Amino acid sequence: MNIWITGCSGFLGTRLAKHLVAEQHHVTGLSRRVCAAATRSVPIDLSTPESPREIEKLSAESGAPEIVIHAASKERGPGDLADFVNANVHSTSNLIEGLAQQPPRLIVYTSTLSVYGRPSVIPVDESGPAGGTVPYGATKRWAEQLIETFQRYSRIVVLRLPSLYGAGQVDSFIDGFARTAQRNEPLELFSRGELIREALHVSDVVRAIDNCITQPPDDAFSILNLGCGQRLTTIEWAHALVDALDSKSAISPVDREASEFDLYADISAARQQIAFAPMSLADSMKLYADELRG
Repeated sequence: MNIWITGCSGFLGTRLAKHLVAEQHHVTGLSRRVCAAATRSVPIDLSTPESPREIEKLSAESGAPEIVIHAASKERGPGDLADFVNANVHSTSNLIEGLAQQPPRLIVYTSTLSVYGRPSVIPVDESGPAGGTVPYGATKRWAEQLIETFQRYSRIVVLRLPSLYGAGQVDSFIDGFARTAQRNEPLELFSRGELIREALHVSDVVRAIDNCITQPPDDAFSILNLGCGQRLTTIEWAHALVDALDSKSAISPVDREASEFDLYADISAARQQIAFAPMSLADSMKLYADELRG
């Protein structure tokens, strides 16, 4: 199957490309940096005005994709609003403009649970108010709305992802915990370790996308939350990670309030529509620990 992955050189894109190539798919990676894991890597900056014509040319020369996984993104963190608009909104607009002449049968867009901002009720489901209260969440929501307009050409699945962790990731709270635990230093947990956090090992997301490819939802446009499926606090995450790593780190809950807020996702729709089945906490931590040791 001819599959394109935008943002293919990123953390999720690289893992996904390796998996799909191993499954005998022809994977074209579209990103600013070379993606060695793809069958073919095409350098492109989707935020530029020239990119729709570059996509049309690529389709004409190499054949239109059957599936597009749109994983290109500027992740949460520092940056001006214009940076997030370029990376998350303009790139999405340019992608679907370039695909309009030869649309794929399916587009999977990797969005974020951050579109919910601070939810008033948890677990949050797909009917919760979305918009985002910071540039990252807001621009990912705008990109969702843009790609929704393309459902007259292609089936669309939007996956709202939590924080992802795994070997090679650097900016999730789990990866921060792991670096400390590997040094056997104390893990200091704000809000007394009672903060509810959502996260997934990257391999769970790869399997979810694979399920979308093999048996997509029936609707022309779907939004699905992904998550661990459990109400886990930071102290539970920390204990599971320390155990998996055989770390000597002490776990120290403190009264200082965390800047984050309680969040976890209702994933019942993803379970039903794409047979999403995340690993247990123990299994995911064991896999992660094995990766880090390797």
